[in-house]
Amino acid sequence: MENRNLKISAQIREGLAGMLRIWMREFQLIFKDVGVMVIIFAVPLVYPLLYSFIYYPEVVSDLPIAVVDLSHSAESRRFARNLDATPDLRVTAQTMTMNEATELFKKREVRGIVEIPETFSADIAMKRQTTVSAYADMEFFLYYKALMTGSSFVALETGKQIQVTNLMNEGLTERQAEVTAEPIRLVDNVMANSAGGFASYGIPAALILIIQQTLVLAIGILAGTARERHPFGTLVPLYRKRMGTLRLVAGKTAAYFTIYSLLCIYMLGMIPQWFGYAHSANLTGIMALMSPFLLSSIFFGLTLSVVFKNRESAMMLYLFTSIPLLFLSGIIWPLSNFSPVWLVVREIFPSSNAMFGFIKMNSLGASISETSREIVSLWIQAGVYFLTACIAYGYQVYNSESLRMDLLKLPFREMRNRVERGVRS
Repeated sequence: MENRNLKISAQIREGLAGMLRIWMREFQLIFKDVGVMVIIFAVPLVYPLLYSFIYYPEVVSDLPIAVVDLSHSAESRRFARNLDATPDLRVTAQTMTMNEATELFKKREVRGIVEIPETFSADIAMKRQTTVSAYADMEFFLYYKALMTGSSFVALETGKQIQVTNLMNEGLTERQAEVTAEPIRLVDNVMANSAGGFASYGIPAALILIIQQTLVLAIGILAGTARERHPFGTLVPLYRKRMGTLRLVAGKTAAYFTIYSLLCIYMLGMIPQWFGYAHSANLTGIMALMSPFLLSSIFFGLTLSVVFKNRESAMMLYLFTSIPLLFLSGIIWPLSNFSPVWLVVREIFPSSNAMFGFIKMNSLGASISETSREIVSLWIQAGVYFLTACIAYGYQVYNSESLRMDLLKLPFREMRNRVERGVRS
């Protein structure tokens, strides 16, 4: 019994030592490969800064527009001044005809046109409804948003003031007229993204996708490199001490988990702090979410890596999946409008639940319990992909062991020749 326990203890020590060797070996492979270094370090370090500077200050303000004033009245001039006073719009041209404004638009001197009709003042005086036309530039959605937000606000405020004036002329006090004109006042309270900025909305989710995609890409590149380097194109080397399914998976996972844990501190902690994005999540919540996300992404990458025959194959997968994964996340198109098929497809990728969980924690201040669905889903994915990674690498270990045993049965000279040729009989 004692001998059996000693044997088990020795096997455990040997396994841990093997895992440590693979861990250190993976570090060596990462830091010797310039391409992988760029993917793992340059992209996560530079992209968040680049995106944040590009989208600063997040919102489109002072959008240049042209006003076509066909009324030439005091009311129309006041309406144009109110448009210029909004933070969204800046009236850079007032033209006499629509053709002049259209020419300015074609030259990109203005990004929108507001036309005030000839009957504007007369309609107001006769208590008739009038129409102000806004022509938005749909080249960029943010231009459309700025024009419609600014012009709608001015139209609503102008209509309210006209109604208040008419009610006061009928004998109501100013306060009574204001209450009658606006019996229900809407006060909006922004729960997250108080600036309404594009960067605060999109970049936190993009950071999660960058983490997953660079992980999968780096693991795939190293796997393709291993096949190119080994004489027989095997993923697992024939050296016996580097074999073993669990030690291979655990050693590789430890290497990537160590590196990306540090990168997560920078990407998900420091970047939001520097650029003023919402950062309501505490360290415990981030760790509870990111730990299963990193593990599931690493196991997912290890599972896929067995199919890569060369370095370039992983890059093709990266290019093909990045944009679809962003759309599948649910931050661009609401999940309530997804078909059941796509709801199932999105659950394949760890980034989908991680994006939702991170936005809930960091932007809305959700606790771990309120993000339990995403966290549990990520742990389930981690468990499933751990099994698939073990199965995939188990087959690779078996294949390499079988090849090694076949070579050992051959005479030394023939073994050397076959190794040199890289051909298996």
